[in-house]
This record gives sequence, C-alpha cells and structure tokens, in this order.
Amino acid sequence: MQPFWHGTSRPMRILLCGHRSFAAKGLPQALRDGGHQVICFTRGPVGAADDQVTGPVEALLENPHLAGGFDAVINYIMLKDADVAANAAYIRSLLAFCRDRGVRHLIHISSISSYATSLKRIDEHALLEPDPMRKGPYGAIKAAADHQILKELPADIKLTLVRPGFILGPGLVNPIVGTGVRLPWNRLLVMGNARSPLPLIGRQQVHQAVRLAVETPPDDREVLLLVSPNSPSRAEYLQACCDLLGCGTGVVRLPVPVWYGVAACAQLTASLLGQGKLRPWSKLVARLPKQEFDPALTQKRLGMELTLDWKRLLRESMDGQEPNFDLPPTVGPLPALTAHCVTFLGFGRIVRRKHLPALKRLGCGGPFRAYDLLPGEHEGIRIERIGESRPGDSDLFIVATPGPVHHEAIDLLSDAKGTVLVEKPLACTAENLHRWLAFASSRTDPVLVCHNYRLKDNTQQMLRMLSRHNPGRLLHVHLDFQSPPVADESASWLRDERKARTLLLDYALHFIDLACLFARGDIRADAVRYELNTLGQTSLIEGRLSADNHTVSLLLRQGFAPRRCRLTYSFQNYIVHLGFFPDTFTVQMADVSPWLWQQEKRASRRATLRKVLDRLRNRDSDLSHAAVIAGAMVGSPAVAGLHVQQLATFYRAMFEVERQAYGG
Repeated sequence: MQPFWHGTSRPMRILLCGHRSFAAKGLPQALRDGGHQVICFTRGPVGAADDQVTGPVEALLENPHLAGGFDAVINYIMLKDADVAANAAYIRSLLAFCRDRGVRHLIHISSISSYATSLKRIDEHALLEPDPMRKGPYGAIKAAADHQILKELPADIKLTLVRPGFILGPGLVNPIVGTGVRLPWNRLLVMGNARSPLPLIGRQQVHQAVRLAVETPPDDREVLLLVSPNSPSRAEYLQACCDLLGCGTGVVRLPVPVWYGVAACAQLTASLLGQGKLRPWSKLVARLPKQEFDPALTQKRLGMELTLDWKRLLRESMDGQEPNFDLPPTVGPLPALTAHCVTFLGFGRIVRRKHLPALKRLGCGGPFRAYDLLPGEHEGIRIERIGESRPGDSDLFIVATPGPVHHEAIDLLSDAKGTVLVEKPLACTAENLHRWLAFASSRTDPVLVCHNYRLKDNTQQMLRMLSRHNPGRLLHVHLDFQSPPVADESASWLRDERKARTLLLDYALHFIDLACLFARGDIRADAVRYELNTLGQTSLIEGRLSADNHTVSLLLRQGFAPRRCRLTYSFQNYIVHLGFFPDTFTVQMADVSPWLWQQEKRASRRATLRKVLDRLRNRDSDLSHAAVIAGAMVGSPAVAGLHVQQLATFYRAMFEVERQAYGG
C-alpha cells in the first residue's frame, strides 16, 4: 500500500509536548509542512521563544504562554527519571489542559511495552498489562499512563493511542537498550527469549502515522500499532548490531528455562536483602514469552505500508557508521612458485634471514642470481660483485642494499625486465623518491616496496575483523614504539644514527606505515620534537601526523628500556590493538575489564610460544615476506598498496618528520 496524506479544510493549531525527544525529532516540521501551526512544549522554567514554550509539566494549565484553544495535542512526554506516581501527576495535568482548552483530539505516544506480558499474539485490540508493576520501569510507566488516559479522558475528546515498537532513526543513542547486554569478552547477551520478535519501526513512519492521525481523527478512540511486519528476532537484531555497528563479535543466547532460573535467584536475593518490592521475577519473566505482532488494521486504517528495511535504517541511526577509509584486500592462500628466476641486489642479513626462507617456503627453486659488495657463495648461490656487470632480465629483482643507497640500483636495472621489490626504506631523501617514481613510471613491470608488516598475521586478523564487524569512522591512531639501543646495531652505517636516520627510517618505519595504513589524501607532520642522548643519537621522536580522514600520534624511542611496539586504532565503534615483539591482535568492544586483559595475555603467550618453537625448529612461521614476494610475482591485490606510486605520499610525510627531527 502506498502512503497518502489527507489534507484538512483549515490549518490546525497543535500543541506538541516533548518535541525534543528522540522519537519526536523532525515532527514539528512535518506538521508545519502540512500547513498546521505547531506550538512546542518542553520542561523548563516558564518562558516562550517563537513557537517554543517551556514550563513545569505538572502545571500546563497555568502556563501563560499556552493560552487559547488547540485542535489537537500530541504527547511524547514521559518522565523517565521519575516514578509512576510522578508520571500520573503529569497525565492529570495534561488531561485537565485538554478539557479546559477545548482540545478535540489527543494523540498519546505510548509503547508496545504497555501490552500484557501473557499475550502470544498482539494486535490493535490486545489487552493492556493489568498490573503495570509487573513490567520494567519503562513499561510500567507506559502501561499505567494508558490505563489512566482511558479511564479519565473526557468522552468528548477523541483519542489516538500510538504504540510503536523500538524506534530507529538518526540520533539513536543506544541500539541495544533493553534487548542486549555487552559481555566482558566482546559478545552480546540476548536479554530474554532470543527467538521472540523485536518489533521495530522507523521514526519517519511514526511521523507519517501521527500526521495522518491528526488530519483524519477517529470517531472515538483508536489504537495504532506501529511495528514492521518483517521485524527480526532479538537474536537476529543483536547479530546485526554486531555486524553493522560493531557492538560485539557475536551473540550469546540462554535457553528460556535458564532465564527462569536467573529470575528465581534474583527474586530470592532481592527478598533476602529486603528489596522484594523490586520484583525482579516479574520483570525478567516478562521478557520470556514469544510474542507475535500483527499491525494489519493499522496499515489499513492509515493506508501505509509498515514494512521496513531495518538493517539499513539501523546503520543510519548511529553516528559515524560510514567508514572514512578504504579497507585493503587481505592475503589469500600462498601460491606455489616454481622455476622462477630471482635476482638479489644486495645479499646481506635480510636476504639470508627472510627472503631466501620465504622463497623456499613458496617452492621457488630458482635459478637465483646475487650481487653484493662482498662476492662469494651462500648455499650454492654464487654472489658476484655488485656493479661489475648489469643483471639480465629476471622474474623478480629484490633490492636489499643498505637503505641510503637503494637508489643506486636504478641505473643497474634501467634496461632489465621484471618486477622489482625494494626493501624498506624505499628512499631516504625526496630526490631519491622522485628518482624511484620516475623509474617506476618508465616500466611496464611493477616496482614495489617490501612493507611486509602490512601482511603479517596480526595485521591481517585486524583487516578481517574490520571487514566482518563494521568499525565505523577511524578517529585516531596512536603508535608507541621502543627499540633496543642503536649503539648495539651490528651494521656500522646504522649506528651512525643521525646520518642514517635509523630510528625513523629503519627501526620505526614499518610501524608508522601501519599507523598510516588507512590515511587518505596528503599526510602532514605537525609539532615534531626530538631528543638526543649523550652519544649524539636520536633517542626520542614525538609528533603528530594529520591525514584528510584521521590523525596519528607518534612516540618513538630507542635506548635501554623494554622492547615494545603497540598501535591503537580508535574507531567509532570499537578499538583495535596491534602489538609487536611478540605479534598480537586484540579488539575492545566491551568496557575495559580483566577479561580483555586476559585476551591480550593469551594472544601474547601464543605469539611468544610460536617464536620459541621457531627457534627450536630453525624456521620462521612469519609468512609476511612470502606473501609480499608471491603477491609481487603473481600480481595479487593484497600488495596493490605496496606499489611505489601508492607509497609516495607516506614517504613524503616521513621526509617532513625527518626535516623537523633531523634537520634534513
């Protein structure tokens, strides 16, 4: 059925009580668009400004700014922070106002919570809860107000009781209130019967129904049941909250008999503490029946369809749900690489410890060619002196010379065909970065940088988590990095820290790259400061990076202190922690608790045990280098972000940090 609007022969003067409530947001304008005069009333000191009036809710009749007659009154006010008696006093004030001002139609916004708990099927004619105190605080107030209005409203005033389900709309504060509870281990507990439907409705649909009720009043009294016929079960709804709003990693359901046991224990405990009047048994048991809702009469009365795209509206109801970043592809199964020619320019520690084991893991048996300053042989691989001859074509060139001289490989590879993979850092100066960009643009084969930490297992776990459970907007990333002393470095060129920029461009580079993984646009460096130790080395770099979509704070240190690296990603919906030394991944969707500490402790223990086993078995279970090499050779989407052109913005930001910290 298509919605329609019934116009009236004349504009109506309407009093809207509680226009600031979430459910009423946007309603005044919707009514004014229909040609009506709308006076809005809310709690506060007596006063008026334009069409908004404030004053005590229990003294509507005495408010001097509410003089004159009203054709209709729409009531959204419910005193949530007060008890049933206080709300009853307000309803008496409202009904007295309607009598005195000649109001012809009262539209009261009630709730489905006012229906009897024992009912299995609910429609417009279903009975109210006879004992409101059996309900929770919210349901008790709503049910008591409905009873009072039906009993005390003068017969000459028409009445529309609007009973909506859980209302969805922009500005929703808590999507799981009354339905679920966050558990300490990042899951949601379904409150009550997990299979029972959770009636939902959109706020715009409620506005449409209220306006139709105003413009086409009933002959006497009516009930409008505003629930979507395709509403989900409680468990389905909470799972959607996990997936679409990042509220948790999944849903925990308790069987209905268990809930009866919980209710009995709660009632016994309350009685022993002298708080039996709280009646926890009744309030918990009220959530257990499986109730069905049938709004067919309401749809026919209003001529509008209540079916709702509730998942879309749920996501739109919460702020910041559209991610402001692009999620990189994750790594798939590693392919087998056989009979591929690989050429090494530089054959030092990183090649022997990482690249060769990675190639063996991929099943790549060569042939291998190697060039280095020190010629020789390693595991059957002949190493020629670099620069004495130009390497020929190869399936893959791995540039693993010292970082400051990476650019010297450009001339050696100018005529060679094949994919080029450069160990980090790609360049140490803006001039050399420009040379690499020009080199990459002149080739048909790709040029990539081995930022392999993007493909480490914990980073990939984070990316998979972000794809499964919507994190919303990325707000900020914090990096806290501490390395052992540069003075202990075996490579002499790295010990010359101020010249090699070791702390920034070697030790911390992978982790700054991860901090900027989701950055959009140019990355700007702000307020960078540094400290030197007594050896004249940079011992601390602190600063802030700003991209178009989020900020990054950095604290980089080297010296005699525990080795550590921790990245904290603060998203709209939850927080992700990446740790290194050992490699860990943890997510915080619940409040901080010992459960979350134990989660990180277990992750750290597993990672440490894996490292120990690697040492004992003389192997490396870290597949990140293998993933980069395989991705480079087969053109995997997982390494698309490692192309020189894609990393240029990041390196320009590093050179700005370098300028402020090293004077370069």
